[in-house]
Amino acid sequence: MKKLFFPLMALLAVGILPSCSEKFKVAAPYKNISVVYGLLDQADTAHYVRIQKAFLDDNKSAVTMAKEPDSNFYANITVVIKKIDMYNQQVLGTIPLTRVDLTNEGYPKPAGVFFNTPNYAYKFKENLDSIMIYRLVITNNITGEKDSAEAPVINDISAATFTAKLIDDTGVDSRQINFASSSQTSTVPNLYGSYTPPYNFKFENYTSPVAIVQSVLTFNWVDSNTSTGVKVAHSYDYDLGTTPFTSGTTFLYKPKKVDLVNGIYGGMGPAPQYIVRLIDRCDLSFYLGTYDLSTYMQVQALQGIGLTGNEIQATFTNIKGVNKAMGLFTSRGHRTGKVTVDNSTITFLKTSSISVNARIVGTVY
Repeated sequence: MKKLFFPLMALLAVGILPSCSEKFKVAAPYKNISVVYGLLDQADTAHYVRIQKAFLDDNKSAVTMAKEPDSNFYANITVVIKKIDMYNQQVLGTIPLTRVDLTNEGYPKPAGVFFNTPNYAYKFKENLDSIMIYRLVITNNITGEKDSAEAPVINDISAATFTAKLIDDTGVDSRQINFASSSQTSTVPNLYGSYTPPYNFKFENYTSPVAIVQSVLTFNWVDSNTSTGVKVAHSYDYDLGTTPFTSGTTFLYKPKKVDLVNGIYGGMGPAPQYIVRLIDRCDLSFYLGTYDLSTYMQVQALQGIGLTGNEIQATFTNIKGVNKAMGLFTSRGHRTGKVTVDNSTITFLKTSSISVNARIVGTVY
């Protein structure tokens, strides 16, 4: 699943390689080219921005440099966020960012071709304001060069601003989802919500910070061993899809019920010997993303990835700098809540030819 908007830590965990091209200079002069990733989320208590250097050296291979931390991090930079009032463009405050090791923050980088220690990023802790624009400024204290980018904030802490039907229903038992059907036309009707931007929102000629929405339904269940009594919890993320946020302030999902039946069975698979399944409540998530994030995702999708991809590094960037800085600094919003699978769906899953081999016998609630 393309977990929404590349959750920030997925972005922070990647190594950076330059784009592949058949056009190059054998002895091109060295330049500091920043690679920046930061994804603000108002619901987060801490915010991180990863800042590295692209691999540029005429005498070393990129694979060799990928293993050398000194080739990837700046030795002397200052990183700040400037808070700008979106209405009058005045700077109302400056927030210094502190360099931290993400491993110590609970986000270790996996082992591989790239070095995994140290694992630096720049951190600040402050409540984000949805009527502010946040300008990232990176200053190289040795050369004086600056890189910068701006991001609006999506308000995801106010249910009055960002609503989600099932998540906002009172009481978890009333937040019921029904997908008891093998019909190719029957759909789930109550997966919808809305986002209301701040009054007279202003950012790059947009009337809202939101350009794209994605929903994910996480199926949760317990494998219970009838021989040993051991119970093990499992989960599976089912991507309900990503769509442009173009219909005013509302969004609507109408997935086919049979697709959800296939989805939960696909996540579980046939039950092993002695295993029966108990369904737990699902986690329903809605994610909203900015126009920059939407464009970034579209560019990546068009370029492709892997051996057949056109580029290793996506060509879209909203980072501005004298040496063609790369990356993305923007924001997202998300809301997640528990949803109860109703009794008729549980009964259907027990006996349906689609899911009978999953050996679902009931619920944990």
